Amino acid sequence: MKRRALLGLFLYPLARAQCPPTPALTEGPYFLREVPRRQDLREGLPGVLLRLTLRVQDRTCQPLGGLRVDLWHTDALGRYSGVNAPGVFCRGWQATDGQGRVEFRTLFPGWYPSRTPHLHLRVEAGGRSFATQLFFPEEIQQRVYARPPYAERGMPRIGNRQDGLFRADLLLSPKPEGEGYGADFVLTLPF
Repeated sequence: MKRRALLGLFLYPLARAQCPPTPALTEGPYFLREVPRRQDLREGLPGVLLRLTLRVQDRTCQPLGGLRVDLWHTDALGRYSGVNAPGVFCRGWQATDGQGRVEFRTLFPGWYPSRTPHLHLRVEAGGRSFATQLFFPEEIQQRVYARPPYAERGMPRIGNRQDGLFRADLLLSPKPEGEGYGADFVLTLPF
């Protein structure tokens, strides 16, 4: 049996690695297509800096360059620009580089009554789109929401486990960076 398995290694090329696809979540009602292409989404607003680096790959774990990646979320007070506040703050898009990477500099999002804090992502690839959301550990939320301007609103009313869309496999692992946080996440497209 061992000899047959070894022979198979020589006769058949090694299969490509398989990366499990990132779970898709609703795009939500607040996506806006006409937003600036930019790295910094803060527009001078107060809040805790969040550096988010994304790597987009296919199911064989190969990086995907040249794809549009949109990021949007609320400001520190829980408002979406272009929806319940004027402007285009906390919104933007970038194209992935040859390593499938994009980096955004933005604010840690605020919250609104029906949801736990989250980020929205949308990736366009070959005429198709993929949307998901990313979440934050509650211990990081507690640290951030104790600081201004978040402190005036206090902690979110909905915790991660009470949010109907929350998934633990979409939880970021932010690390302190200066006065803010940095987080990396790999998005594996399902197609």
